[in-house]
Amino acid sequence: MFVAACAKPAFDDALKRAEGELGLGNFEAAAKLYERMIRDYPGDSRQSVVYLRLGDVYAYAMGNIADGLRAYQRSVEMGPASEIARLAHERRADIFEMQLHPAGMVEEYTSLLKYFGDNADAPKYRMRLGESYIMSNEFQQARTELRGFVEKGGVSRDLRERALFDIGETYFLEGKPGKAVRFYHALLEENPKSPLAGEAELRVATCLEEMGYLGMAQKFAKDASKRYPNKEVVDDRIKGIEDRGKAYSPDKKTGK
Repeated sequence: MFVAACAKPAFDDALKRAEGELGLGNFEAAAKLYERMIRDYPGDSRQSVVYLRLGDVYAYAMGNIADGLRAYQRSVEMGPASEIARLAHERRADIFEMQLHPAGMVEEYTSLLKYFGDNADAPKYRMRLGESYIMSNEFQQARTELRGFVEKGGVSRDLRERALFDIGETYFLEGKPGKAVRFYHALLEENPKSPLAGEAELRVATCLEEMGYLGMAQKFAKDASKRYPNKEVVDDRIKGIEDRGKAYSPDKKTGK
Protein backbone atom coordinates (compact mmCIF):
# COMPACT_ATOMS: atom_id res chain seq x y z
CA MET A 1 0.00 0.00 0.00
CA PHE A 2 2.85 2.36 0.86
CA VAL A 3 4.52 1.69 -2.50
CA ALA A 4 1.23 2.23 -4.35
CA ALA A 5 0.63 5.49 -2.49
CA CYS A 6 4.08 6.78 -3.44
CA ALA A 7 3.76 5.73 -7.09
CA LYS A 8 1.16 8.29 -8.08
CA PRO A 9 3.03 11.41 -6.82
CA ALA A 10 6.24 10.08 -8.37
CA PHE A 11 4.50 9.53 -11.70
CA ASP A 12 2.86 12.97 -11.59
CA ASP A 13 6.16 14.65 -10.71
CA ALA A 14 7.92 12.90 -13.59
CA LEU A 15 5.16 13.97 -15.97
CA LYS A 16 5.44 17.58 -14.80
CA ARG A 17 9.19 17.56 -15.35
CA ALA A 18 8.80 16.19 -18.86
CA GLU A 19 6.14 18.73 -19.73
CA GLY A 20 8.28 21.48 -18.25
CA GLU A 21 11.10 20.56 -20.63
CA LEU A 22 8.61 20.43 -23.47
CA GLY A 23 7.34 23.91 -22.59
CA LEU A 24 10.91 25.23 -22.70
CA GLY A 25 11.44 23.74 -26.14
CA ASN A 26 13.89 21.11 -24.90
CA PHE A 27 12.35 18.39 -27.05
CA GLU A 28 15.08 15.77 -26.75
CA ALA A 29 15.16 16.14 -22.96
CA ALA A 30 11.38 15.82 -22.81
CA ALA A 31 11.45 12.72 -25.02
CA LYS A 32 14.05 11.07 -22.77
CA LEU A 33 11.95 11.78 -19.68
CA TYR A 34 8.84 10.31 -21.31
CA GLU A 35 10.85 7.25 -22.38
CA ARG A 36 12.15 6.85 -18.82
CA MET A 37 8.58 6.97 -17.48
CA ILE A 38 7.63 4.14 -19.84
CA ARG A 39 10.53 2.07 -18.46
CA ASP A 40 9.90 3.01 -14.82
CA TYR A 41 6.13 2.35 -14.80
CA PRO A 42 5.59 -0.78 -16.92
CA GLY A 43 1.96 -1.80 -17.29
CA ASP A 44 0.66 1.43 -15.73
CA SER A 45 -2.55 2.50 -17.50
CA ARG A 46 -1.45 6.13 -17.20
CA GLN A 47 1.24 5.39 -19.73
CA SER A 48 -1.32 5.95 -22.49
CA VAL A 49 -0.96 9.68 -21.78
CA VAL A 50 2.83 9.37 -21.84
CA TYR A 51 2.76 7.60 -25.19
CA LEU A 52 0.48 10.34 -26.57
CA ARG A 53 2.85 13.08 -25.38
CA LEU A 54 5.85 11.15 -26.69
CA GLY A 55 4.14 10.80 -30.08
CA ASP A 56 3.61 14.56 -30.17
CA VAL A 57 7.27 15.22 -29.40
CA TYR A 58 8.54 12.71 -31.94
CA ALA A 59 6.18 13.58 -34.79
CA TYR A 60 5.57 17.31 -34.46
CA ALA A 61 8.58 18.66 -32.56
CA MET A 62 11.42 16.40 -33.72
CA GLY A 63 10.11 15.35 -37.13
CA ASN A 64 10.51 11.66 -36.29
CA ILE A 65 7.31 10.49 -37.98
CA ALA A 66 7.86 6.71 -37.74
CA ASP A 67 8.49 6.73 -33.98
CA GLY A 68 5.64 9.19 -33.51
CA LEU A 69 3.19 6.87 -35.26
CA ARG A 70 4.39 3.93 -33.17
CA ALA A 71 3.96 5.88 -29.93
CA TYR A 72 0.42 6.87 -30.89
CA GLN A 73 -0.37 3.24 -31.75
CA ARG A 74 0.84 2.08 -28.31
CA SER A 75 -1.41 4.72 -26.78
CA VAL A 76 -4.37 3.28 -28.72
CA GLU A 77 -3.55 -0.31 -27.75
CA MET A 78 -3.65 0.56 -24.05
CA GLY A 79 -7.33 1.54 -24.27
CA PRO A 80 -8.97 1.47 -27.74
CA ALA A 81 -12.15 3.19 -26.55
CA SER A 82 -10.50 5.83 -24.35
CA GLU A 83 -10.37 9.56 -24.98
CA ILE A 84 -6.59 9.31 -25.27
CA ALA A 85 -7.02 6.72 -28.04
CA ARG A 86 -9.40 9.06 -29.87
CA LEU A 87 -6.79 11.83 -29.82
CA ALA A 88 -4.09 9.39 -30.94
CA HIS A 89 -6.20 8.27 -33.92
CA GLU A 90 -6.75 11.93 -34.87
CA ARG A 91 -3.01 12.61 -34.71
CA ARG A 92 -2.24 9.56 -36.86
CA ALA A 93 -4.87 10.61 -39.41
CA ASP A 94 -3.35 14.10 -39.60
CA ILE A 95 0.13 12.68 -40.14
CA PHE A 96 -1.07 10.33 -42.88
CA GLU A 97 -2.75 13.29 -44.59
CA MET A 98 0.50 15.29 -44.46
CA GLN A 99 2.27 12.28 -45.96
CA LEU A 100 -0.39 11.97 -48.69
CA HIS A 101 -1.13 8.46 -47.46
CA PRO A 102 -4.91 8.04 -47.99
CA ALA A 103 -4.97 4.34 -47.04
CA GLY A 104 -3.70 5.28 -43.58
CA MET A 105 -6.32 8.02 -43.34
CA VAL A 106 -9.07 5.55 -44.26
CA GLU A 107 -7.89 3.17 -41.52
CA GLU A 108 -7.78 5.86 -38.84
CA TYR A 109 -11.14 7.47 -39.65
CA THR A 110 -12.76 4.03 -39.87
CA SER A 111 -11.45 3.26 -36.38
CA LEU A 112 -12.67 6.62 -35.08
CA LEU A 113 -16.18 5.91 -36.37
CA LYS A 114 -16.07 2.37 -34.96
CA TYR A 115 -15.10 3.36 -31.43
CA PHE A 116 -16.36 6.94 -31.25
CA GLY A 117 -19.46 6.97 -33.45
CA ASP A 118 -21.39 8.87 -30.76
CA ASN A 119 -18.74 11.56 -30.36
CA ALA A 120 -19.64 15.11 -31.35
CA ASP A 121 -16.89 14.99 -33.99
CA ALA A 122 -18.24 11.81 -35.65
CA PRO A 123 -19.78 13.72 -38.62
CA LYS A 124 -16.38 15.30 -39.24
CA TYR A 125 -14.76 11.86 -39.17
CA ARG A 126 -17.23 10.55 -41.75
CA MET A 127 -16.63 13.57 -43.96
CA ARG A 128 -12.88 13.05 -43.76
CA LEU A 129 -13.34 9.33 -44.47
CA GLY A 130 -15.21 10.21 -47.66
CA GLU A 131 -12.49 12.65 -48.66
CA SER A 132 -9.84 10.02 -47.92
CA TYR A 133 -11.55 7.74 -50.42
CA ILE A 134 -11.45 10.57 -52.98
CA MET A 135 -7.69 10.82 -52.43
CA SER A 136 -7.51 7.05 -53.02
CA ASN A 137 -9.49 7.42 -56.28
CA GLU A 138 -12.19 5.18 -54.77
CA PHE A 139 -14.95 7.45 -55.97
CA GLN A 140 -17.95 5.17 -55.51
CA GLN A 141 -16.96 4.42 -51.92
CA ALA A 142 -16.49 8.15 -51.33
CA ARG A 143 -20.03 8.82 -52.55
CA THR A 144 -21.35 6.09 -50.25
CA GLU A 145 -19.87 7.93 -47.24
CA LEU A 146 -20.82 11.43 -48.40
CA ARG A 147 -24.39 10.97 -49.60
CA GLY A 148 -25.66 10.79 -46.03
CA PHE A 149 -24.80 14.45 -45.59
CA VAL A 150 -26.97 15.31 -48.62
CA GLU A 151 -29.87 12.89 -48.28
CA LYS A 152 -30.51 13.02 -44.51
CA GLY A 153 -31.87 15.85 -42.41
CA GLY A 154 -30.24 17.38 -39.38
CA VAL A 155 -26.92 18.00 -41.12
CA SER A 156 -25.11 21.28 -40.53
CA ARG A 157 -25.04 23.59 -43.53
CA ASP A 158 -21.26 23.67 -43.82
CA LEU A 159 -21.01 19.86 -43.90
CA ARG A 160 -23.84 19.60 -46.42
CA GLU A 161 -22.19 22.16 -48.71
CA ARG A 162 -18.86 20.41 -48.40
CA ALA A 163 -20.48 17.06 -49.23
CA LEU A 164 -22.19 18.51 -52.32
CA PHE A 165 -18.86 19.88 -53.51
CA ASP A 166 -17.00 16.65 -52.76
CA ILE A 167 -19.56 14.48 -54.56
CA GLY A 168 -19.20 16.81 -57.51
CA GLU A 169 -15.45 16.25 -57.28
CA THR A 170 -15.84 12.48 -57.48
CA TYR A 171 -17.71 12.80 -60.79
CA PHE A 172 -15.38 15.52 -62.04
CA LEU A 173 -12.33 13.34 -61.40
CA GLU A 174 -14.06 10.40 -63.06
CA GLY A 175 -14.46 12.50 -66.22
CA LYS A 176 -18.26 12.83 -65.89
CA PRO A 177 -18.83 16.59 -66.10
CA GLY A 178 -22.57 16.26 -66.72
CA LYS A 179 -23.06 14.58 -63.34
CA ALA A 180 -20.50 16.71 -61.56
CA VAL A 181 -22.08 20.00 -62.57
CA ARG A 182 -25.38 19.06 -60.92
CA PHE A 183 -23.79 18.89 -57.48
CA TYR A 184 -21.72 22.04 -57.90
CA HIS A 185 -24.82 23.85 -59.10
CA ALA A 186 -26.88 22.52 -56.17
CA LEU A 187 -24.32 24.01 -53.80
CA LEU A 188 -24.52 27.39 -55.54
CA GLU A 189 -28.31 27.38 -55.50
CA GLU A 190 -28.47 26.57 -51.79
CA ASN A 191 -25.91 29.17 -50.73
CA PRO A 192 -24.42 31.53 -53.33
CA LYS A 193 -22.29 33.04 -50.54
CA SER A 194 -20.76 29.74 -49.44
CA PRO A 195 -16.98 29.77 -48.86
CA LEU A 196 -16.91 27.09 -51.57
CA ALA A 197 -18.92 29.18 -54.07
CA GLY A 198 -15.95 30.54 -56.02
CA GLU A 199 -14.40 27.09 -56.39
CA ALA A 200 -17.77 25.61 -57.37
CA GLU A 201 -18.35 28.29 -60.03
CA LEU A 202 -14.94 27.63 -61.53
CA ARG A 203 -15.65 23.89 -61.56
CA VAL A 204 -19.01 24.52 -63.25
CA ALA A 205 -17.25 26.63 -65.86
CA THR A 206 -14.76 23.82 -66.54
CA CYS A 207 -17.52 21.20 -66.76
CA LEU A 208 -19.60 23.32 -69.13
CA GLU A 209 -16.56 23.97 -71.28
CA GLU A 210 -15.88 20.25 -71.53
CA MET A 211 -19.52 19.71 -72.49
CA GLY A 212 -19.23 22.34 -75.23
CA TYR A 213 -21.35 25.09 -73.62
CA LEU A 214 -18.73 27.80 -74.00
CA GLY A 215 -20.97 30.83 -73.49
CA MET A 216 -22.34 29.51 -70.22
CA ALA A 217 -18.87 28.40 -69.19
CA GLN A 218 -17.54 31.92 -69.69
CA LYS A 219 -20.35 33.38 -67.56
CA PHE A 220 -19.61 31.07 -64.63
CA ALA A 221 -15.88 31.74 -64.92
CA LYS A 222 -16.50 35.49 -64.73
CA ASP A 223 -18.77 34.96 -61.71
CA ALA A 224 -15.97 32.95 -60.07
CA SER A 225 -13.55 35.85 -60.54
CA LYS A 226 -15.52 37.80 -57.91
CA ARG A 227 -14.90 35.21 -55.20
CA TYR A 228 -12.07 32.89 -56.19
CA PRO A 229 -8.92 33.79 -54.19
CA ASN A 230 -6.46 33.35 -57.06
CA LYS A 231 -7.41 35.84 -59.80
CA GLU A 232 -4.71 34.61 -62.18
CA VAL A 233 -6.21 31.11 -62.24
CA VAL A 234 -9.65 32.48 -63.14
CA ASP A 235 -8.23 34.83 -65.77
CA ASP A 236 -6.39 31.91 -67.39
CA ARG A 237 -9.60 29.88 -67.35
CA ILE A 238 -11.56 32.71 -69.00
CA LYS A 239 -8.86 33.20 -71.64
CA GLY A 240 -8.83 29.48 -72.36
CA ILE A 241 -12.59 29.45 -72.90
CA GLU A 242 -12.38 32.52 -75.15
CA ASP A 243 -9.58 30.99 -77.23
CA ARG A 244 -11.55 27.79 -77.60
CA GLY A 245 -14.58 29.77 -78.70
CA LYS A 246 -12.55 31.59 -81.34
CA ALA A 247 -11.27 28.28 -82.66
CA TYR A 248 -14.84 27.13 -83.22
CA SER A 249 -16.12 30.44 -84.66
CA PRO A 250 -15.83 31.04 -88.44
CA ASP A 251 -13.79 34.07 -89.57
CA LYS A 252 -16.21 36.87 -90.51
CA LYS A 253 -14.23 37.75 -93.64
CA THR A 254 -13.52 34.30 -95.00
CA GLY A 255 -16.43 32.41 -93.49
CA LYS A 256 -14.02 29.71 -92.40
